[in-house]
Amino acid sequence: MRNFLLMLLALLMMSAQVSAAKIDAYQKILESGRYTIRYDNLTPAHRITNRDVVKLYGKNGLAVEGNDFFLNRPLRGVIIGDGENRYEEIGYENFFQCRLVKGGENFIFTRYPAKNGGVEYFGEKKGKVAANPRNYLVELLSGESFGDSNFTEMMTAIISDSKKNSAQKKYKFVTSGELDSGLTYEDFSCRDGENVSAIRYYFDGDTLKKIAFAASIDGEFRKCIVKILAFTGEPEQNLLRLPSGLADVTRR
Repeated sequence: MRNFLLMLLALLMMSAQVSAAKIDAYQKILESGRYTIRYDNLTPAHRITNRDVVKLYGKNGLAVEGNDFFLNRPLRGVIIGDGENRYEEIGYENFFQCRLVKGGENFIFTRYPAKNGGVEYFGEKKGKVAANPRNYLVELLSGESFGDSNFTEMMTAIISDSKKNSAQKKYKFVTSGELDSGLTYEDFSCRDGENVSAIRYYFDGDTLKKIAFAASIDGEFRKCIVKILAFTGEPEQNLLRLPSGLADVTRR
């Protein structure tokens, strides 16, 4: 992964000879606001806390880095978008942290195996969840979230610059190529002084199969590799509502 980043650093100084093309279809899906994305994060998050707590990334997403349950193990994620309604989940095996955005409200809850089989949910209490008002100001300042911070960067890098706010990084196409395995790739990078980040999108034909992210920010090296399980323009509607077994106890 360090060699991958160094390679892209060198390519930053060169003129790209080929234009990105295959990622354009996924840009259109994201910008339409209607999608289903499923992925496996193959690189566990770094441990930055010893406290077992749930935190929100910028109060606009799920922060796996701040939750002991999600550290040092591969993760599975789901992102559903359908206009104003969204669903995000991150977890492993049968334990997931979930966020539903519906009707201008945020519902944060956990799904986990029940002792007698099946599943249980915990929001405010077991089987109950209360909504918080949707924080439109944070979304305006930080942009839309796609689960945790690394995957959010992988997704927002695809979106065209004209649709980003001033806080979101603007990635530029670097190069594309083909691997011996038959997979093709398209590379993008972003540079701000000494801080450099790079993203490679891997394709099997026209299908996005994997994404690798690497960054050197303030002397700290970050990396993330995800396997894409699904990326379609059809939102799974069954996930855009509270599950049975979880009661809405919001005082409105």
